[in-house]
Amino acid sequence: MTEMMMNRVPHLRTIAQRLPLRAIALVVVVAAAYNYSLLTLAGGLTLQTPLAYLALVPVIAFVLGWVQLSRIPPERPIHDRQLDYILGIGLILLAGAVAVLLPLSFATRFWVYRLDLLSLPLFVAGLVALFYGARKLWALRFPIAFLLLAWPVPYLPLVGDWMQSFTDATVGALTGISHAIPIARSMGGEGLFAVAHGGGYFPLSVSSACAGVNSLVGFILVGTGLGYVVRGPIFRRVLWLLAGLILIWLLNIVRIEAIFLVGAAFGQSAALDVLHPVAGLIVFNAGVFVVLFVAPIFGLTFSSPVQQIMPAVQESSPIQRIRPALALSVLVAVAMGFANAGYARYAPLVNPLGVAQLHAFDIRQASVANWNNRFVATFTQGQQYFGATSTWQRIQYTSNPTANLQAEAPIYIDVINTEDPGTLDAYGLQACYRFHGFRIESLTPADIGIGVPAQVIDYHNSKTGTDWSALWWEWPYQQGGQTWYERIVVFVANGPAVAYRGGATDAPPAQSARFTDTNRFLVSLAREMVRSQLSGSSKS
Repeated sequence: MTEMMMNRVPHLRTIAQRLPLRAIALVVVVAAAYNYSLLTLAGGLTLQTPLAYLALVPVIAFVLGWVQLSRIPPERPIHDRQLDYILGIGLILLAGAVAVLLPLSFATRFWVYRLDLLSLPLFVAGLVALFYGARKLWALRFPIAFLLLAWPVPYLPLVGDWMQSFTDATVGALTGISHAIPIARSMGGEGLFAVAHGGGYFPLSVSSACAGVNSLVGFILVGTGLGYVVRGPIFRRVLWLLAGLILIWLLNIVRIEAIFLVGAAFGQSAALDVLHPVAGLIVFNAGVFVVLFVAPIFGLTFSSPVQQIMPAVQESSPIQRIRPALALSVLVAVAMGFANAGYARYAPLVNPLGVAQLHAFDIRQASVANWNNRFVATFTQGQQYFGATSTWQRIQYTSNPTANLQAEAPIYIDVINTEDPGTLDAYGLQACYRFHGFRIESLTPADIGIGVPAQVIDYHNSKTGTDWSALWWEWPYQQGGQTWYERIVVFVANGPAVAYRGGATDAPPAQSARFTDTNRFLVSLAREMVRSQLSGSSKS
């Protein structure tokens, strides 16, 4: 038994030596540092959206890197580790600055813009420089840059009109087929079809969510990677990928017709609950397989057979010692991992792909329990600052004697809506009050729920001898398929002279003690408003 164990130890060592331990360590460090970002990206696969397949980007990038490593010749044992550390640490620090510092400046817009994914290629590039060296980093520039395709922001302006045009083309093709194969009958516009079953009809809608746009975007991502792997003239590669796009669209037509057929034969439940959830994945995989199979017809070849990839990647690197680099990377990954996990606070506001989930704060419908509200006015002078399409409205709140949260003075709420978030940065409250010569008495951050960062500002108007206190926050919302941004300001005049009841005791005190009760009351009122807004959005 002892002899068998002694013989097994060298065998296990040989297996361990053949494993790509550096690649495994790199993947583990990236997964730890970007844990929530990658989980939400993968969660997007369950969404009926054209950007669902963005979750494939990290996987494709890894495969592209693996293939590229199999192509490059072994390196000479000459290496400048000082350059490796300068590049690696610099890139990692830059990614860390994006991950830790930008959320403080951008707040919820950090997640709307998914800047965490924009920093991912920087972090990976830094690790490659530390683990493999600068020459490997240059060799892997395309797979690393491919990670930029996981950033959803550049796609969003293209999705609207392009998605509708694609859906119209799909509906038009299905309508034409319905004349020849009367499984489903078109019911006019909006992509609605009536499927005959059991002597009656049931409706099926071919909307943008199920028209196959996500499969087309997914193939564009996969095809971009395949275009890098195959060998041949660029014109032939582009022609090959265009043929693949057409094939994916035709297979999607077949998918929808199959859903119609199953619905006609077995009913609506079989079509929508059984076939529909898996049909898209089947069609997508079939299309990719066919595209790979027909590559030689277009004069394209795969230069690196699969059996040659593993030995090439397993060759020893001229960089023999990476323990200091690995220890440094682990420390950074732990710090960034905690920061990344904290992005979960944005989940109620923005979905995994950076699309706002809230509706606009309707100032006429907003309510707080046992408070009365009265619409005051709409101001147009804000359009010169926040844009021609912006709005600025004001409402007055007064508490009833039965309210748990009470104030003896009326509370005012301003809501500014704009499609340009840069204007909110340019015209902040603090800068505005200082511009008008008001004396800032206190400026305090506040938590008003679900991680929404708010600010409480107290100032004195020396011209009128009046104290003012205001709490404001900003968040995104969806309207007409577009992301808008709004600033909500809750303010009160002569706050230190007003009596309050029910103010939050956990709110931070004001820098000027006489404003503390006012600030805590404003924080409590803002929390009630946020809670009411989230409740209304979840019901809609």
